[in-house]
Order: sequence, then structure tokens, then C-alpha cells
Amino acid sequence: MTLLIKSGNRWSQITIDADKDMASQGLSNLKELAAGMLHGDLIVKGSGGVLIRVPPGIANTVWTSNGPGAVPSWQPGGTYFNRYYPATIQLITPTAVSDSPDHVESEPAPVSSVHVETMVDLPADMVKRITPDVSLIAGEVVKTVDHSRDENGPVNSMFDLEKVVDGAVADDGGVQTTETTAAQNATANDITLLPATPALNDAYYFGFDYPWDNLLLNLGTQGVGVWTLSWEYWNGGWVALDGVTDNTLGFTASPGIKTVIFTRPGDWVLTNINGAGNKYWIRARISAYTSTTQQPKGTQAWCRITT
Repeated sequence: MTLLIKSGNRWSQITIDADKDMASQGLSNLKELAAGMLHGDLIVKGSGGVLIRVPPGIANTVWTSNGPGAVPSWQPGGTYFNRYYPATIQLITPTAVSDSPDHVESEPAPVSSVHVETMVDLPADMVKRITPDVSLIAGEVVKTVDHSRDENGPVNSMFDLEKVVDGAVADDGGVQTTETTAAQNATANDITLLPATPALNDAYYFGFDYPWDNLLLNLGTQGVGVWTLSWEYWNGGWVALDGVTDNTLGFTASPGIKTVIFTRPGDWVLTNINGAGNKYWIRARISAYTSTTQQPKGTQAWCRITT
């Protein structure tokens, strides 16, 4: 960057190195940051006051603040993402009520007609009286309401959205394999949750297009062995998820659909794992390993967004 300074009738010129580390002045590597920007990128202030580049979100997402001290992120828009709130509707048997008619009309019925059929209250005629019977007081007219219902809105809904994962990637010693199709279909045991011979830091990744709260995993083959899984998410680096309840027991639970419940991170950001697309990813990483007797495998996986 070149700056011209005028002093009296004389112009002076100084050059500023825009790529200089000026973090203490709130600037850092402007030249490098600008050179790496793509069309549609945004610049925000990250941790330590350093400017960082944020790529554009997917179509129809909105740029959303995550609160003081947190980097904003792309969140779902509101024009196409519908939320459904279940309501309980209780239908009861119509009841008879008494009311005074606003007017009375008497019309003689035809003595006979080809369109008239006499029906009596017998089972053979498929006619059944209203039960219980309604007793009338002289002069009363009975009207039957057209319908009656009670509606109770729920205090909260169980969840707003549940669908198959948008991305799945297996990591064996740093060699990553995309298994999104396998995780989305119901083919048994086509998800390699851990390698046949696992090692420290082997992992399995699950991704979704929107920030989410629960993983549902259909375990096809129960893992048998001694290892520990750490559940992590991406906020510019892999960090531990909060509030984790791992009902897969580290992929060692009995076969069937199990949940992994966690607290939705406030600083979760999109990233791309093995070309599977920019998504909100979590991973189950081997943080301690001793032995394997039976390799765990999965059949299908879903993501759930809760209120």
C-alpha cells in the first residue's frame, strides 16, 4: 500500500507492507487474506482480533450472529424450511342441546311418493337411535351441533426435522472414504464405523446441511473390543461436543437404532470433509484403543433438529 503525504509544496511517498503482522492494531495479513478471497466471501473478526475469511453459505441460508465473542455463521433461511407443530385434536360424540327456534314452519308431507321410504328403528333397517336418548320438556326443540372438538397446543414439540444424514465419511489412518450413499440407504452393515483394525485417531464423520442436535444410528453389527470414542465438532478446529449422551456406547451397543444426543454448538461452522460438501460435521474419534474382537458396522443414519 502506498500513501502520499503533502507537506507545504512538497509531496512525499511512503509504502506500507499490507502483509505485515499487525494483530496488535487489529489487522493481520490483509494482503494474504485478500489474495485468498473468492467471489462471495466475507471477512469477519475472529479469535484474538485476527481477520478471517468466511466462505459463502449454501443457497437460501442467512448470515446469523452467534452472540458476543463468537464468529457468525450461515444458518437456515425461513422461506423454505417449514416447522410443523403437532396438535392434539379430541373428537367427542355430538351432544344434544336445547335452544329456542327463531321461527317455525309447517309443511304438509306428501301422502305417497316413489321417493319416500318408511324406515323403522330396527337393526334390519340399519337405523340406530342416538344413545343416550334425550328427554324433552314440553315446548323444547333439540338441535344437534354440527361438531365439537377440543384442541390442546403442545407445550413443546419433540423435534422439527428428522432426515437421513447429508454426508458420511470413514477415516482409516488419515485415508478418508465417503460413505454418504451407504449411510442414507437401508442396506445392512454397509457403514464402516471403525476399521477392521482400528488405531488411535481413526474416526467416522456425520454431516448435515443445517445445525442439528441428535444423531440416530442404526447399528447393524455390535462392536466388540476395548476402545474409547470422543465426539467432536468443527469450529475452525475439532473440539469436544458438550452434553453428549452416547446411547451407541461407542458403537458397542446391541444392534438397532441408537441415539447420540448433544448440545448444539453456538460456534459451529461449515466445513468440507473429503469433498462431501460444506456441512455441519461431527465425528466419533478413537481417543484410546486397546483391542478389537468384532468390527462395528452401521446400516443407516439420520440427523434430527429439535426445538
